[in-house]
Amino acid sequence: MMKVIRRGTIPKDPAYSLYPSNTFCSIEALPSGRWLASFRIATTKGSRHFNAMMTYSDNQGATWASWYEPVRLPLIDGREGMSICYYCVSLGGSRVLALFNWVDGSISDQPFYDPVTESLKDTYIFSIISEDEGITWSEPKRVHIGSDADPVALTGSPLLLGDGRLACHFEINKNRKDTRTWIHRSAMIFSADQGSTWDNLTLVTDVPDMYYWDQRPCVTDDGKTLVDFFWSLDGKRNTYLNIHAKESRDAGRTWGELWDTGIYGQPGRPVDCALHGLACIDIDRSTRPVITVRLSDDRARTWSESLVIYDSAMTKQDSKQISMNEAWAEMARFSVGHPHLLKLSENRLLAYFYAGEHCDDTSISYVMIGFDDE
Repeated sequence: MMKVIRRGTIPKDPAYSLYPSNTFCSIEALPSGRWLASFRIATTKGSRHFNAMMTYSDNQGATWASWYEPVRLPLIDGREGMSICYYCVSLGGSRVLALFNWVDGSISDQPFYDPVTESLKDTYIFSIISEDEGITWSEPKRVHIGSDADPVALTGSPLLLGDGRLACHFEINKNRKDTRTWIHRSAMIFSADQGSTWDNLTLVTDVPDMYYWDQRPCVTDDGKTLVDFFWSLDGKRNTYLNIHAKESRDAGRTWGELWDTGIYGQPGRPVDCALHGLACIDIDRSTRPVITVRLSDDRARTWSESLVIYDSAMTKQDSKQISMNEAWAEMARFSVGHPHLLKLSENRLLAYFYAGEHCDDTSISYVMIGFDDE
């Protein structure tokens, strides 16, 4: 049985008191035991100006280092950029790879998502390497994804596959100049040299009028089976569906058919807990924001156990019947979201997410979870 061991929050840094909106977090556990965290800071949830920061804890969240910006963002065609989050993966020892999105920050009055054209601002992926557990970083290096005109939004931390390759996962969106009907696509690329080069673009979803957003994949213990979860919106019927999932048996090269998991809401990053099963996390905002961790013995076909780790007294924050444009506007009002799981050991999980009473004042919270049989 799962149980909550303790709870915590990454404390606000007084040096950034003007940026109370802390969202879109990533936490990675390094071999030394360090928790390396990154998240987006902004004046408000819907701010058109934002940036990503880092911090770390060497004592399992008891204290955290002062926030810092790991790199200076490069100019692209003379334009300044903004960052959303640094998604990290340990490469062994003190070496860490981070991927981040560079978003065009040169036009201050332009929204990230344009509801008229259904397009995003220019959004690119960059990589950086740290040799000292995230203290200092290399110069950002552009990761090219086929057509560089298309905005590509990262959907989480890179995956380390059993054969040593890395998988970078993201969404391919529509650029401002594209006049065609938007078809949302989830995709992956792979690296065999610890992120120096990337290739073999693979589409995971590519369905007209369907939005399989926020793909959240994990690698199972065999190193080659990937299970991927999607926040699912039917663009024809203008309604949110249950979370859907897909599976790859060959380390992401090919994918099976989508299936309905039977769970409503937005998924987070899952992890394989071996004997305990596949651990998944989701948030359901349809009545009030509730975050649940679930276990599955058959890779998300059925569910054997669940544990609510966050249950708010607030009112509902999402509308089941909603158009794609309305959904984008509604996201800016969420005050709880982006839950993810991190495997600390065979008997310890860390769940983390942003939460607050108001969408413009949120912090990064975490919950350590254990198992009764440990």
